[in-house]
Amino acid sequence: MSGATSCTLGVEIERALLPGIGLCLGAVLVLGWSFLTELPRFWFGEEGYYSHGLLVPFMSIAVFYMRREALAKAEKGSSIAGFIGLLLGALLFLSGRLIDNLSIQAGAFILMLVGGTYYVFGAKVGRLTLGPILFLIFMMPALGWIIDATTNPLQIMSTKIATKMLNIVGYQTYVSPINPTFVDMNSYSFQVGGPCSGFKLSLALTAFTIFFIMISNLGWAKNVFLFALSIPLALFLNGLRIMFIGVVGELGVASPDAAVVRWIRSLDASQTDVGMIFHDYSGYITLFVCFIALHYIVKALERGVPHEP
Repeated sequence: MSGATSCTLGVEIERALLPGIGLCLGAVLVLGWSFLTELPRFWFGEEGYYSHGLLVPFMSIAVFYMRREALAKAEKGSSIAGFIGLLLGALLFLSGRLIDNLSIQAGAFILMLVGGTYYVFGAKVGRLTLGPILFLIFMMPALGWIIDATTNPLQIMSTKIATKMLNIVGYQTYVSPINPTFVDMNSYSFQVGGPCSGFKLSLALTAFTIFFIMISNLGWAKNVFLFALSIPLALFLNGLRIMFIGVVGELGVASPDAAVVRWIRSLDASQTDVGMIFHDYSGYITLFVCFIALHYIVKALERGVPHEP
C-alpha cells in the first residue's frame, strides 16, 4: 500500500482517502440523521416488529471485523458507479422524506452507504462490505407492505400451532371460526395479535440466519438448508411462546397465589393479567433462544467443513 496509512479496526487505510471517507460519511449522516433517530421507537415499541434491530449494527460490525484481514489486503481505488449510487441514494432519500415514506428512506440510506463505499474504496472493497451493509436493512422499517400482506395468515397459523401445543400438554382450547385468532381456555382467554403472528420472530430469525451465513464457511448447500430451516423454526418457537402465554395466563387465574405467579406479577405492578406480563418479556427471551438455537445448528453443520486459514 502506497503512502501513509491509518489503522481502523485492524484495517489499514491510506490517509489520502480519509477526506473522501469523511465527506461521504458526513453526507450520509447529515441526510440520514433524522431517519436514524427515529429507529429506536421501532426497536423498543411494545407492538413493533423490530425488537432485534438494536443488535443488527453490532452484528454488522462483527462481520466487518472478521473480514478485516481481507479488507486490509484488498486493492483500494475509486468507482464512478459508486458516486452515481451515492447520488441516486441521496435523491431517493430526499424523495422519501418529502412523502414521509420510511421504507423508501431505509432503502435509500443503504444505497448511499453502498455507493459511498464503492466510490471511496473501489469495487474490491465494495464487494467485501456489500453483505454487512445490506444486512443493516434488518434494523429498519423497510418491509411494511410485506408485513401488511402476511400478518393475518400468520396470526391464524400461529394460533393453530399454539392451540395444538396446548392440547398436547393437556389444556382444553376453543377457537371460534368467526374469530380464528382468539383462544378460549378453561379459565383464561387471549388474542393472538399482529406482533405475535410469527412475522416478527421470522424477521429476526432471518436476520440471525444471514449473520451466521456471513461469518461461517458452510458452503452453498448447507447455507440453503439453514435458510430453509429458519422459517419453520421461527413458527415453532413462536407457537411455543404463545403456548406459554396461555399456560401462564391460565395458571394466574387458577392459582393466583402460586409462587411463580406472584413473581411474574411483581415484574409489572400496573398489570393484573400475568399472561400479558409474561407476553411483554417473552419476546426477548424467544429472541435469545433463537440466536442460541441457530448457533448450535451452525456448529453442527460446520463439522467436517474445512476452515480458511
